[in-house]
Amino acid sequence: MLAGLLVLASAAMAALGDRTLRQGMSGDDVMQLQRLVTELGYPTSRTGTFTSRTKSDMLNYERTTGLRVNGEIGPSEGRTIVRRAQERRDRMNGGPSTRSYDFGERTLSEGLRGGDVLTLQRLVTRLGYPTPRYGMFTSRTKRDMIRYERTTGLRANGVVSLTEQSVIARRAGHGQSSRDHVFPIRGSHSYGGSGSRFGAPRSGHSHGGQDMSAASGTPLVAVTNGRVSQVRYQAGGGGYYVVIQGDDRYDYVYMHMRESASSWVKPGQRVRVGQQIGRVGSTGSSTGPHLHFEMWTAHWFDGGHRIDPLSALKRWDAYS
Repeated sequence: MLAGLLVLASAAMAALGDRTLRQGMSGDDVMQLQRLVTELGYPTSRTGTFTSRTKSDMLNYERTTGLRVNGEIGPSEGRTIVRRAQERRDRMNGGPSTRSYDFGERTLSEGLRGGDVLTLQRLVTRLGYPTPRYGMFTSRTKRDMIRYERTTGLRANGVVSLTEQSVIARRAGHGQSSRDHVFPIRGSHSYGGSGSRFGAPRSGHSHGGQDMSAASGTPLVAVTNGRVSQVRYQAGGGGYYVVIQGDDRYDYVYMHMRESASSWVKPGQRVRVGQQIGRVGSTGSSTGPHLHFEMWTAHWFDGGHRIDPLSALKRWDAYS
């Protein structure tokens, strides 16, 4: 019975490229597959279960990209998808990816670096399995993780899946308060329909952010640690707005605020994740109280470009 449960747990915690994926299977690797092929421009439902819809979408992806067309994703094909997605991110960012990841957002393995790797190293050290803590997943980190996994009944492969990170966080008492990002609206809200989305058609241009409706006066908070770069007003556009240059090397823009954010923050001021910076309003070119939220590679109208913030917003919304 225990052996069977361990097999199921190992499958659930697999990373993309560990096993062949086919219709009927579930796990972190299936979710990772669905997320990455969507990133690559082949949208598919992200449920963590390899459904008939997933198979159909995989057949389309394989047919278009020159992979073997059978609707199954073998280990080699899985690793190819991971590599292509990383290369795409690097191209978009003008070099190797430097974005900040929250712990539990991506599978961790040898060669990666970042705050989430440092969090992993701190947590397993706290649990009594010391490993060097410098934010780089080295061969030493992998050896230490295999030792931890083997001793504690996890899949001993040195690859730390999303499920395994959740287990480690729970064991170490790692709470949500240490999250690097939070949702910007502190209250009830709605994402609206297709017209609220990034890229939706507007008169003479396309929508550059995500609109989210909320009651006027609902608090708005900094999504991450950073520095306020703009506190301004635009009568025919964004109304009262704020721009935050995040420590994660992204810029975040809040528009149509109820009043000037100067009551809360000033240009050049440091802000911490979750700190109030203003309130939802309907100033400028607006038809009702809502937050127009933009996410830019650094910096806003200074060498950066807009990106669709919806996936990040929904991820933060899930735990904020």
